[in-house]
Amino acid sequence: MDIDHYQYRKKLLEILRSIANASFVTFDLEMSGISTRPKPGDRTYDVGKATLQQQYDEIKSAAETFQILQMGLTCVEEDREKEYYLARPYNFYVSPKSAEGVDLRLDRIFSFSSSACDFLTKNNFSFGKVFSDGVPYMSRDEEYECREEFNQRADKKAKMENITIASNDSATLDFYRGVRRTITMWHKTRKPKADFVNISHPDGNLVALNGFQRRLVYQLVRNEFPTLQAQARKDGTFMQITEVDDYKEAQYQLRKLRGFNDQIAKQKGMQWIFEALVGGDLSDIDPDWFASKTSDNPKDQLPAIKKELAQIIATLMRKKHVIVGHNLLMDLGFIYKTFIGVLPAKVGHFQQMVHEHFPVVIDTKYLATHNTDAMNPRANLKDLLEPFKKVHVPLIVLHEEHTAYGAAYGKEHEAGFDSWMTAELFVKLSAKLYSTYEPSISSGDDDFDGNSSSGGESTALHYSGGLNLPSDDESDSSTGGGAALKPRSASPKKIQNINTRRDILPPSYHATQLNPKAAIIHDTDEEAAVAATEPKVQQWIPDMGDRFWGVYINKLRANAVQGGVCDLASPVIAEEGEEDDGEDY
Repeated sequence: MDIDHYQYRKKLLEILRSIANASFVTFDLEMSGISTRPKPGDRTYDVGKATLQQQYDEIKSAAETFQILQMGLTCVEEDREKEYYLARPYNFYVSPKSAEGVDLRLDRIFSFSSSACDFLTKNNFSFGKVFSDGVPYMSRDEEYECREEFNQRADKKAKMENITIASNDSATLDFYRGVRRTITMWHKTRKPKADFVNISHPDGNLVALNGFQRRLVYQLVRNEFPTLQAQARKDGTFMQITEVDDYKEAQYQLRKLRGFNDQIAKQKGMQWIFEALVGGDLSDIDPDWFASKTSDNPKDQLPAIKKELAQIIATLMRKKHVIVGHNLLMDLGFIYKTFIGVLPAKVGHFQQMVHEHFPVVIDTKYLATHNTDAMNPRANLKDLLEPFKKVHVPLIVLHEEHTAYGAAYGKEHEAGFDSWMTAELFVKLSAKLYSTYEPSISSGDDDFDGNSSSGGESTALHYSGGLNLPSDDESDSSTGGGAALKPRSASPKKIQNINTRRDILPPSYHATQLNPKAAIIHDTDEEAAVAATEPKVQQWIPDMGDRFWGVYINKLRANAVQGGVCDLASPVIAEEGEEDDGEDY
């Protein structure tokens, strides 16, 4: 489902409800660039793999240079009664512009990479929709800075330094003295004709006051008439002087604050989704956004809307969301920069901060490549999903209002579609792995080169053995999979895992684990007998508390670095002798 900025507010309650009800949420991004190399001192020509810090430095540079153009989100619920996973994909263009009618003095500078533009253009990406239909956003850092600036402007008149008028500046002195006489005569009149007096340009009402003249009026009133106040009228054409009414002034400041908060809420846009995913503050969402303007009395809807919104927010606040993506490390860097703010300098601090916001993260690329070696075929999203196109156990279906991605040809590299593909891959791949899962003692986190990345022993329990993925010539060009709602009634059986150890299964078994279409040639009756005991996949992936997930949760695949893994739950600590002043958040 495509959501533009025209629909966003009225659809937000539905989106928040989907997130609150989801068993897990997948996301995907399209960016205006992903690499700032080459540059002096980079590692373009280095021999060997980079450290995780070096890789993070490149991600940080890219996130600070480029822009999220599109974000896809798929919320997936378990429906135990109907025995399927129900998916609701959303697709958002993300606009760097200020929201319509909002002036918060945001001025963002970002770049486009020509290679990224070429890639997106080949995949029919609409760059114009980023700016015409895109949903705005506002990071936490940007909101803090805007609020600080607003508060400073509110106190600005009281703290403003006085302008010193030179004794030989006769024109300025004449204007200043003339304003004083006008205000004094009006203020001393016991029964003035009006409860205000206007200060116009000396040359008449047809000439507007300039900024310098308006500031002189503010200064005079502030210093010499403390019971009066000055306000610019008609876009600063003239100044109006009135008596200070404490009640009216308080009401004026309240209206001004409400107007400012309304602008912040409108600018936040995509930020509301981020806050929902991390259990953040959603208190500024106005229930009035969701009332139907076409009904006879929209206000009658508000009590029910307020009740539902309060329930959704309470659920989101206490829920530990399961976040799933494919090749997530780069995406998380962009998510942090866009919705939180300045990226930490040290990768260890980045890992800590991401883990605090997203305590349960699963990377489907890591899921697919754990315990494999460098000779494993490509692990991109399309290739990994290919063997599961005809697999419907577990069954994952699209909600009837989200069927745009149900066609077999798909919309590769549209963020919403890729998030749906990630959801489908996650469900089917997890179930496939779990069907052959046997607890074993790990000697540490896996190394993509086949080495251990941990010096000590770990008691983590994990699936032993990697995946044999299909080679390029085994996959066709179509994508898709999954079923559109309403599917044929499914009746999966509760089948127990086999007891056969994987290390005694024949090579033909391993070769077809993720390629059901491949023909199995049994060299012996013994192999045929073992193949007949092939594990049966269950309808549901294991609960997140299951020991199966121990080796996968919070591990991100990082092929280019030593060890090949970024463990969010075990942040990299600065090495001995390396400076760490703790001031890089």
